[in-house]
Amino acid sequence: MADLRNDFYTVKEKKQISDKQISVVIELNQKHAIYSGHFPDQPIVPGVCQIQIVKEILEDLMGKKLKMITGDNIKFTGMIIPNISPIVNIDVNYQMKDSEIHCDSKLFFGETIFTKYKGKFTAL
Repeated sequence: MADLRNDFYTVKEKKQISDKQISVVIELNQKHAIYSGHFPDQPIVPGVCQIQIVKEILEDLMGKKLKMITGDNIKFTGMIIPNISPIVNIDVNYQMKDSEIHCDSKLFFGETIFTKYKGKFTAL
């Protein structure tokens, strides 16, 4: 999948909370072409795009391209509707174990959690 940053979404704020945690605020491009197919009358952010955003945040941190090797636990608990929730918060906890990056993240706004992702990535 091609990078989505600066087209599908833009990073508005990034805070390194600790050496293993980052908090990011993104703004979705409500007019992106993806929504014409997902779905024209009720656009929602596809789950695959949400995971891609997490991957891109990790790539920025690590300074290298990554590949997801497992999605151990992915829960989509709410729809991200870009014209209602164009701002999304993302908390990413990560750590290196051997040659893998273990990630535990959530996409949310306020009290509403949209997605929880736990999985592993490796450098390409």
